[in-house]
Amino acid sequence: MNQAIKAQCKVCGIFVPVDQFKLHYKYKKMVCPNCFSGKTEKAEEKKRVETPAKPPGWDQEDEYLQKMVRLRNKEEKEKAQFTKIPGTEQVRCKCNNCKFSFKYDPFRKSPRTCPYCNEDIPRLKTFNLL
Repeated sequence: MNQAIKAQCKVCGIFVPVDQFKLHYKYKKMVCPNCFSGKTEKAEEKKRVETPAKPPGWDQEDEYLQKMVRLRNKEEKEKAQFTKIPGTEQVRCKCNNCKFSFKYDPFRKSPRTCPYCNEDIPRLKTFNLL
């Protein structure tokens, strides 16, 4: 008579032999092997990732416009912000990555990277600041 006693998992509700339960750090309780390995968690994430339903009348033109808006917002975000410092040839640069503000010399191209996060500085394309 080698019958294993089964218990119900509190997370997913399936019955598993008691000797297979393990203590999970996130749930702070004993769970079955499926919940411990994250298989049930992955299934829940797939359900949550579903794309929101498009409104009636949504077509390819709307998809194109939405894509263009995303690209424009991305480009604006990537641009470093340069402002002229009066009385000098330097400009004040604000890093895109860390938002640190520092002086930048466009003629010497110094510093080459952000002093705070070491992110490359994009080229200064607007010469009206000089």
